Amino acid sequence: MTEDAVLILGLALVASTALIALALGNWHRGRLAELALRERERTLLRLTERFGTADEFVEFARSPEAEALFATMDSPTAIARRLLAMVGVAIVLLALAIGFWVTSLGVPGDADIDLVREADWARWWAVLSAASGAGLLAASAVCARLGRRWGVLGG
Repeated sequence: MTEDAVLILGLALVASTALIALALGNWHRGRLAELALRERERTLLRLTERFGTADEFVEFARSPEAEALFATMDSPTAIARRLLAMVGVAIVLLALAIGFWVTSLGVPGDADIDLVREADWARWWAVLSAASGAGLLAASAVCARLGRRWGVLGG
């Protein structure tokens, strides 16, 4: 085996391991959310059995304890955290694009054809990263604006 083949196999192994870890983490997070939802349903079932009349339930439903119980799974803080993560990923992608672009600029015109091709690939990755980062940044700005307009996020 050549060094290039070993390097490619190593990168494939690292990438596949990362994908498996990501899939397992996502599965675990989904499982925890499912368990939390089941527990909430059990609590609501016990709660409905506790009240004998509709008036008692309405009185409880208007209390702060009920508001906390009936709250949606996505609180404004969780939504804001996700938006902040989107902005962070967008900034990383834009920084990556700048790095690729700077790398592609260092090739003189009379350089070897392989070096010129590598610079072309670096430019291609720069454009791809910049477009992805700008799109993600725009999407997070639109989501934040809509969240404020709909009252999901604080002013």
